[in-house]
Amino acid sequence: MKKITSVLLCAIMIFASFSCVPAYAEGASVQLSTALAPSLMEGELASVTCEISNSGASVSACIELYIDGNRIEGGCENFVLSSQCSENFDFTVPSGLDTEFLHTLLVLLRYGSGSELYSANIFTVQKTGEISMKFSSMPLGVTQGWALYYGVEFEAPKGKAFKVDASAFVRGENVAGTSKELIIKDGMQEIVYVNESYNQSDPSDFDFVYKINSSGKNPAFGEISISSRNEEIRKKITPVILPATISYRTNGYSYASLKGYVTTIEAGAQVEYLNPDNHNSMSAAKVKLASGLVCWVPMRAVNLTKQNFTIADTLTDFEREVFVNASGYSSKTPYLIWVNKQRQRLTVFLDSKGNWRAINTFPVATGKNATPTPTVVCEYIYKTRWVTDEYICDPVLALYDGYAIHNQPESHSGRVIDSTMGNPASAGCIRMLKEDVSWVHYYVPVGTTVVLY
Repeated sequence: MKKITSVLLCAIMIFASFSCVPAYAEGASVQLSTALAPSLMEGELASVTCEISNSGASVSACIELYIDGNRIEGGCENFVLSSQCSENFDFTVPSGLDTEFLHTLLVLLRYGSGSELYSANIFTVQKTGEISMKFSSMPLGVTQGWALYYGVEFEAPKGKAFKVDASAFVRGENVAGTSKELIIKDGMQEIVYVNESYNQSDPSDFDFVYKINSSGKNPAFGEISISSRNEEIRKKITPVILPATISYRTNGYSYASLKGYVTTIEAGAQVEYLNPDNHNSMSAAKVKLASGLVCWVPMRAVNLTKQNFTIADTLTDFEREVFVNASGYSSKTPYLIWVNKQRQRLTVFLDSKGNWRAINTFPVATGKNATPTPTVVCEYIYKTRWVTDEYICDPVLALYDGYAIHNQPESHSGRVIDSTMGNPASAGCIRMLKEDVSWVHYYVPVGTTVVLY
């Protein structure tokens, strides 16, 4: 019903604004037909195809574009209409159009001395999809006094184009010649030249930043940037990989029940250990082979490392923020939780995608080698408490598949059963000090994204 009402309203607006539509003027017989994609995206650089025929004398003409009765930038100011022409007129889809309603693009052709024709096209609109950047090439090193080249590759919704304003900065200074308007598409690359005058200071303090944002007055998406310093920070933060050796020749299977033959693995093969099938049975293990193939093998066939891969936490809040913002994590709530298994730390962020600010960091104990905490992006799905004959955990922030964030298990008398903190110790959950997890439980709402990395 909403969509039907929208179409009727658009039609009323069109006829109210353009009540007189003559088809002939000055002896010329002019016809107009147009075509537009049925679904557009906020901020997209779209195109409407106009087929115009004129059986009479040549006349001056122009095209104007209106969306829901409002004039928008696009079209051609003046051209000569002779016999027949086919033209594509570009325009940027405005932001703020309701995604639940149909919209109307009106193409108005003015020609001769005041004659007009129009053609209406109905379309739906979607919110802007993911737009991001990455380096396709970087200098191997920054040598003082040298000119540098950076390759930037864009990732955008496939089949869509966007007009953006782009600029490069070194140490916060705008690099001359890099500020321009770009039309970006998925997979497009831009080579940015930085002349030697911007590289006369200490190369260890060199920071190249490339930024894009919505062009003109159309705020379809916020500012996006990529920094060479960001890349250095991201290299400092790596996932924990647990190496293991296959003890004897065995088969790899599709399922933890050791069914569904996939491959045969020779004794001595080096693999990455991922998960046990169940923390109670421990009868099968998920492993990743050197080829990248993931399969299940008998647990007894796996000789797992006993090395502790924890390193000292020297990250600053700035570095934590760079990592989660550059990784593009989003959340349904104004909060984000990141568990860094490598440093055994949990950080809570506030704000939104691309603008996360670290507000608190706590020590944790993640899963021990045999029962590791998975590397995954999941969601905090509900609050609960666990009470068994052996221990009590309260509060508990449930994640998925039995994994959770909770306090150190306590006996029924309130004694902490295992006080390990800052090193792997659990059966896969993330343990915290009682006062720390209580803080997270109080402030962070259900629905928050949790990054286990």
